[in-house]
Amino acid sequence: MLSPLPGCLSRRALASARPLLSCALLAIVTTASACATAPPPPSAPPAASGGAAPPGASAPGETAPAAARTEIDEGGAALLRAEGVDGAFVLFDAARGVTRVVNPDRAAARYVPASTFKIPNTIIGLETGVIPDERFTLRWDGTQRSVPDWNRDHDLASAMKHSVVWFYQEVARRIGPERMQAHLDALGYGNRDISGGIDQFWLSGGLRISPHEQIDFLRRLRAGALPCSARSVDIVKRILVLEQTPAYTLRGKTGMEMDERSSTGWLVGYVERGADTYFFATVLLGAGSDGERIMPLRRSLTRALLKRHGALPEDA
Repeated sequence: MLSPLPGCLSRRALASARPLLSCALLAIVTTASACATAPPPPSAPPAASGGAAPPGASAPGETAPAAARTEIDEGGAALLRAEGVDGAFVLFDAARGVTRVVNPDRAAARYVPASTFKIPNTIIGLETGVIPDERFTLRWDGTQRSVPDWNRDHDLASAMKHSVVWFYQEVARRIGPERMQAHLDALGYGNRDISGGIDQFWLSGGLRISPHEQIDFLRRLRAGALPCSARSVDIVKRILVLEQTPAYTLRGKTGMEMDERSSTGWLVGYVERGADTYFFATVLLGAGSDGERIMPLRRSLTRALLKRHGALPEDA
């Protein structure tokens, strides 16, 4: 507030001061106007945490959607209950920035990745040279295993298609603990814990990952934003194809871990349908005795949920 003029100030002095007062007032008004119209200073970027990107946020290399939001899918939860299974489903619609979640608490928790770890294991094998190319083959050791398709020689593509555990255990042993840990840290995969043995940590050891983190990893894979070569990414994309039609391409990987106490079943991947891409992660949970029932439900429930949200056509 301006102070009153002192009583001793003469009219002549006031008249001579008017030009100076006018200049001062003009300067104040100009400064205030500039402050009101100037843009705010840019905020500092958030510090990297190494975890999953927030739902709806753009992965590095992705085009940012116009808006981002998360929706809870209660109808999808009813589908799981109707089959008598616990678990979660997360779908990220990249074009629209919408994340749809079935059972949010389950979707935020971490579980043993089982054979979904074959995706990063392949990348690390390629990056270290343990896997030189897609023609890389390992000979069957003659041990009869419970899955008939495992009891033969396999190359990289067939080992991924048939989820051959012994093949990827040998790849992990050749990578070794030090290189495996360094690459897992760089990839930011789950909790990055390789305790429990170099050929067991993703099956019965310490590695854990959430459905949200699975989707974050897949988004960075597709966007070419992982710390690995474009060649490695292209090879992995090719061997992950589950279905390819004129209407869509479905890439994905199953995972299944069972013991006497619990069963954990996965299906993770993404659908490319025209200009749209949908990333998904399904995890189904049960007692040890539920494993055989969960195995086919991984695919059937995922398919129903993908159709429910338009990621797959109804006749797929």
